[in-house]
Amino acid sequence: MPVRRTSIAVLVAALLASLLAFAGSSSAAAPAASVAKPAAAARVFGQPPARYTIPADSYFSFPNAGKKTKFAIRNRVLMTINSTWGARRLPNGLSSPSAGTIRIATWSFKDWTIARALVAAKARGVSVQVVAAKARNAPNPEWRFLKKKLGTRLARAGHPETVNQVSFARECRGACRGRGGTPHAKYFLFTNVGPYHVKNTVIQTSMNLTKMGYEGQWNQAEVTHDPAVYGDFNTIYAQTRVGVPVAAPHRLWDRGVYTDEFFPFHANPSTDPVMRTLAPVRCTGAQVGTPGGRTRIRIINYSIYGDRGVWIAKRLRQLWNQGCDIKMIYAVSSRPVVSILRNGSGRGPIPLRQSVITNSKREIVKYNHSKWFTIMGRYGNDTKAYVTMSGSANFSLFAFTGDEQVQTIKSAGQVFRHNNNFNATWRQKTSHSPGFGIKGSEGRMTEAARIALIPEEPTWGKGIYKFLGPDGD
Repeated sequence: MPVRRTSIAVLVAALLASLLAFAGSSSAAAPAASVAKPAAAARVFGQPPARYTIPADSYFSFPNAGKKTKFAIRNRVLMTINSTWGARRLPNGLSSPSAGTIRIATWSFKDWTIARALVAAKARGVSVQVVAAKARNAPNPEWRFLKKKLGTRLARAGHPETVNQVSFARECRGACRGRGGTPHAKYFLFTNVGPYHVKNTVIQTSMNLTKMGYEGQWNQAEVTHDPAVYGDFNTIYAQTRVGVPVAAPHRLWDRGVYTDEFFPFHANPSTDPVMRTLAPVRCTGAQVGTPGGRTRIRIINYSIYGDRGVWIAKRLRQLWNQGCDIKMIYAVSSRPVVSILRNGSGRGPIPLRQSVITNSKREIVKYNHSKWFTIMGRYGNDTKAYVTMSGSANFSLFAFTGDEQVQTIKSAGQVFRHNNNFNATWRQKTSHSPGFGIKGSEGRMTEAARIALIPEEPTWGKGIYKFLGPDGD
């Protein structure tokens, strides 16, 4: 009996141990069995592939810097395209009113990545509309691809009211809103962008959508999310896409901090937007600007020549002699203009640099394509004024014949950012004395002799300007 009881006790103990071991292993395994892989969030139809919102700011690109700087503007445009929301199309195939919109005005279009991003945006329900120059883009396969994929109809046949719900890539032979000239404006309008569905994004710039625009040019861009500014640009775009001259193409809206102005415009020295903006400048008594109370003016423009270039140069010479602190960077000019800016009268020559890169044949192959200037100092009765004017227009009469945008911004931050860009450009080895690259200008020539070699007017398509035109590229 004692032996049997002991055996039973041992068996019971072993049974309990195995049961506890089994229970322990089951309880240890249970959590692992209950941990399920989180289900992927359901993708909403029309959701864009990126989640980017471009900050309201100024942006600058340099062709002689790294890839990030070369594409500083272009890549932000691309990310904004890829962050625009779509939505399921209506039963009739039109874009839903809840979907985002993309509106682009540009002179030249030659970018496969941008083209495919726009087509993808249309596929997810975005209304995508692009307007560009006909002759300039006819040879470009990227443009032909965009026309094929987006279509060219302004609206659904027989339904003009659908103009805001369709997609297209359309062309203008000359200025879209005027007679003659070119569609030289460059701006991008977006609604319903990024994780916060931003409604009123405007990117106005000097940059075209081309490889040259990224790798061969200095450019600038201004970005706003202001509903009034968006409304101004969208009003002009609604006329631009039709491609028919309007009765009054020159438009100007004063929105306080921003003033938006659009050409064509038959201007003269008193109505020229640049001259109007320079008119209130007073050169002394400024509480901001330079030591000694001098108003500071900084200018970068692709070209300054012809009658308009002369009258702007004369105004700058007048302000310089009155004591303003002025510096200017350009790519293309003419002998009369440079002679005015660099003559020895009054306070002497105005500091001037030509921002270009030439090849072994002295032909300009990269150049400063930016178009802006800043004023910091005394402006009328305001002794602490900050004014920036930027856009797509060069300092020539040719600019008045085409579609252009000019925006004036009253902001200290904008002036500081532009002036920092100016200083960086001025210090580059690619900023030269006037007349750089012209045959015979090398060596120890006096400046007067070098300026004498500059053509009376730019010889577009010839000599040093073989690859250049009045529009840039």
